[in-house]
Amino acid sequence: MIRRRKIYRGFNKRRNNNAPKIVLVIVCVSIVGGYTFVKVKNSEIFSTGIFSKNIIKGEMFAGIGDTFGSMMDKITFWDKSKGVETMTNNDLTSELEAIQKEKGASDEAKTIEQSDEVKLAKINGWNVYTIQVASVDNENDRINVENTLSQNKIPFSTVEVDGVSKVQTYSFFDKETTRTHLDSVKAIFPDAFLATVEIPMLSFKYTDKYSYANSMSEGLNKLITNFEEESKFWTSNTENIDTKSYNEILTKRKEILKDIQEQVDKIDYKEMETFKSKLNTYIQNTDEKVDEASKAANEDKYNVSESLFLSSMHGYFSFIKSINEA
Repeated sequence: MIRRRKIYRGFNKRRNNNAPKIVLVIVCVSIVGGYTFVKVKNSEIFSTGIFSKNIIKGEMFAGIGDTFGSMMDKITFWDKSKGVETMTNNDLTSELEAIQKEKGASDEAKTIEQSDEVKLAKINGWNVYTIQVASVDNENDRINVENTLSQNKIPFSTVEVDGVSKVQTYSFFDKETTRTHLDSVKAIFPDAFLATVEIPMLSFKYTDKYSYANSMSEGLNKLITNFEEESKFWTSNTENIDTKSYNEILTKRKEILKDIQEQVDKIDYKEMETFKSKLNTYIQNTDEKVDEASKAANEDKYNVSESLFLSSMHGYFSFIKSINEA
């Protein structure tokens, strides 16, 4: 019994009568609240901010801070200067002059920036036709297909698309020329078919300050033209290979790659770091393939040279694809 009394002691304690004080507080709050409501209602708060009917998604919460600030401006007894150092008229004048000066400098810089003509550099899109012999996601299957092609001295290259290895052979800019090789390939790979490798156009804006961007795009367009020249070479040189003409095409490609590299080295801003890195890798790989292709041709290993040609175009396709996906 003693323990129970101790637990319920608070409930049995007599409370003091503070009713007059409570009534007085309620009256004061009502007066202040009514005055505030009238002032706020007549303001623009009910047509904007969180009371607007046009609030959607996150705009409601984004507007709360602004609305609260506006509300405090409307309430006359809100002392915003409390705890803030008083600003004299001289201070205000100096502040306005500084702001105006800064604004003038900003406008001048903006005018200079806008005076630079924005131009568009375009890297042409192009299609190449090839014969696809396999599409596999197993490394052993891919190796077996490639070994079979090598044994039959059929040029080939493998390109990865969406995690799948596509083994392709005989590649030309002309569709009908590619088709002439289809029957011989189907004799070994019955499921082989004519395929198209589509390389999309790539474009980017630049100003005179970054004019090397245009030089770089022109170089890549020259590289595409050089690929087309080699395609025509393999079309007309089916039996008697003109090694001299072939090496001239490869020499021209090395010069084009060198010129592109010089422009790429000028890239000095962060936004194009990924582009610069990927293009550097492609240029280096393609330059190495030029040397290998020339060596193979001089050793009469023309299927190897033609394979490296197809591989260079596959590399270009992968480069452009990676840039568009970045």
